[in-house]
Amino acid sequence: MKTATSTSRGFSMLEMTLVIVIVGIIAAIAAPRFADAGTGRRLSAAQRVIEKDIETIQLRARATGKPHIIAFYPSKELYIAFEGTETVSDAVVLIRDLTDEPLGVELSRTNIGDDEDIVISVMGDIENDFQIGILREGIEKAVSFSGSGFSRPAVSRTETAEEIKTAELVADLYGKLIGK
Repeated sequence: MKTATSTSRGFSMLEMTLVIVIVGIIAAIAAPRFADAGTGRRLSAAQRVIEKDIETIQLRARATGKPHIIAFYPSKELYIAFEGTETVSDAVVLIRDLTDEPLGVELSRTNIGDDEDIVISVMGDIENDFQIGILREGIEKAVSFSGSGFSRPAVSRTETAEEIKTAELVADLYGKLIGK
């Protein structure tokens, strides 16, 4: 009587060791990148929020026809927007605390100065270019702002009523000629 012998082989100890070493090397290389990716995403999200807030204040200044002021307070990790030219509590239109979740970043610096504020004109223009720094877990991102951020419409020649009527007549005749 013959005994059945197994011909299937498993992994040898050497093969298993090599696989574990390779996986360990890949994990050691990739882990720091994944850790920084979360911080980078948070900084990018915070940058988008700040940019949208400033764009909203620019649009609000244009809509109300009043200048607005944005005051940055790096020591308190926040900025406040005011309607008008005075930084008084009755004029507050926006308060953004950057340490609040989901942002969770710090306002690390500005190049504005301690007693300067950013003025948004009635046309939505930023009167002085400025830069702020946002920080999370030791990684800082600089965010710069300048000018209006709005494209100005091109000025073109206005057609007279006579030219508009002539163009409509030509279009109508052309449509009849081609059968539409």
